[in-house]
Amino acid sequence: MIAKIKGEARRQMIVEGYVNNEPLKDIAAKIGCSLASLKASASNLGCTRTPKEAAAFRRGFHVPEHKRDDYYQLMIAGKYRAHECALILGLLGSGSRSPQ
Repeated sequence: MIAKIKGEARRQMIVEGYVNNEPLKDIAAKIGCSLASLKASASNLGCTRTPKEAAAFRRGFHVPEHKRDDYYQLMIAGKYRAHECALILGLLGSGSRSPQ
């Protein structure tokens, strides 16, 4: 196992890993710490994603503010999946693949 890295080098590696969208397990292995320690350090450094950014990253598309209420209405009351809501609201191009 790699020796623990401390101080400024550790902070720099965490920030670079988050910026480059590296898997958290890989970043933790590089600096020799647990995932929980890595997440706590990243939170203290302020380099984690906001909940809205994280949701957009997982969905693969951005929901504009003026369509956000319609999107959530379809998701909750209409019980559509995210991809289906995006197609209904015109957030995805016609060349996108089907969800199945």
